[in-house]
Amino acid sequence: MLVRAGLIAVLALTLGASCGGSQPPVDAGQTLRAAAAAMAKLNTVSADLKFTKGTISFQGFTLVSAKTAVRLPGDSDTTYTVKQQDLAISLEVVIAGGHVYLHLPFSTYQEMQGSQAAAIPDLAKLFDPTTGLPAIIPAGRNLSDAGADKVDGVDVQKINATYSADQLRSMFAQLSSSVDVKAVVWVGASDHLIRKAQLDGAFGDGGKEAAVEVDISGFNAAVNISPPSP
Repeated sequence: MLVRAGLIAVLALTLGASCGGSQPPVDAGQTLRAAAAAMAKLNTVSADLKFTKGTISFQGFTLVSAKTAVRLPGDSDTTYTVKQQDLAISLEVVIAGGHVYLHLPFSTYQEMQGSQAAAIPDLAKLFDPTTGLPAIIPAGRNLSDAGADKVDGVDVQKINATYSADQLRSMFAQLSSSVDVKAVVWVGASDHLIRKAQLDGAFGDGGKEAAVEVDISGFNAAVNISPPSP
């Protein structure tokens, strides 16, 4: 009897350890709310955008990628890689103190005004606490846990979500859609900061399917953004 009881105890411990190793279900809504709170506390942030499907244009150029440094609430220094026909061009846009400066190749900085300034993507708005990621991310629908992952060696939780066309425009006005957009958000497991996001939907030129990936880093790192010299 003692031997049998001992075997049962060992089996019970083994099964218990096996079950204890599994992770509890992730609350997708809570994960996104924590991400929003963490992102809303940022003072500076950097991001790399890559347009992986479809065509998205501004000022006659087709967007390929963008690399930005942001100092909240509204300053940014962004280098866009764009195409005009088959020619790849780098454009720099500095937004500082409410002024928008465009730097074209082989030219000096030019301050943009009115509708021209408004047409240039403002990536600082992507991180605005009232209209950007912190405000929109927790308002997603059809939330689901997409499993654990790593981004640049950091443990993250992937969350699937759906956002409306208005919500998308609030984050990034140049991504114009008339229908819902699907998203995947990679949220840091310990600090809850959003490390990566992917958007897919009909927000390309002419309402065609497009996709954009955003890699986010440089949280509260030193950033130097100033208006260009006259």
